[in-house]
Amino acid sequence: MSATIGRYKITRTLGSGASCKVKLAIDTETGRKVAIKILHGDMDEKMKELVMTEVEAMSKLNHENIIQQIEYGVATYNKSNGKKKEVQYIVLELALGGEVFDFVAISGRFEEPLARYFFKQFIAGL
Repeated sequence: MSATIGRYKITRTLGSGASCKVKLAIDTETGRKVAIKILHGDMDEKMKELVMTEVEAMSKLNHENIIQQIEYGVATYNKSNGKKKEVQYIVLELALGGEVFDFVAISGRFEEPLARYFFKQFIAGL
């Protein structure tokens, strides 16, 4: 049995953090791969407020260099083991190249010319 949230078929876990788990999923209507943040149900009020600020901010951003938020909602998470639970989730465009943080963590800090190049590319795209 495949895990699902709404129209999204969960394929595997990409990572986890303080507020959520991130899963790779496929939109069953379009075939598009996406990342789904499944929010932890036991978050305190301050963390919930931070997440809602993120959701609100991301919904207003539209830029080629910023991951797009596709949708946010509450739905039943049908786990592959047959268990079900209501979850809050955020569906995001999948970043195939990973995050800049991960790149820096592996390669070390950028030398100034490279950092300047990336910064200029980002500013030029705004």
